[in-house]
Amino acid sequence: MEALANVIAGYIVAIIVQRLAYPLFGIETTMATDSLIAAIFTAASLARFYVLRRFFQHLADADKQHDLQCSERLRQRLVRRP
Repeated sequence: MEALANVIAGYIVAIIVQRLAYPLFGIETTMATDSLIAAIFTAASLARFYVLRRFFQHLADADKQHDLQCSERLRQRLVRRP
């Protein structure tokens, strides 16, 4: 629910900012155009979030695997000692 609320709020804020900022730069758009532009940037943001989440999850999984391997090697060394 939090993620969905964040996406919806971001989309609405993007439209509001566009409606306020574009005229300052002499850019005239319609509400439909602003909605489409906001949707495109929202989709790009979601894709970026997904890719980064998967990347950092991969790093965390690799780190856990490394920790398990180190723990197992240490356990084997301790077991071998007389």
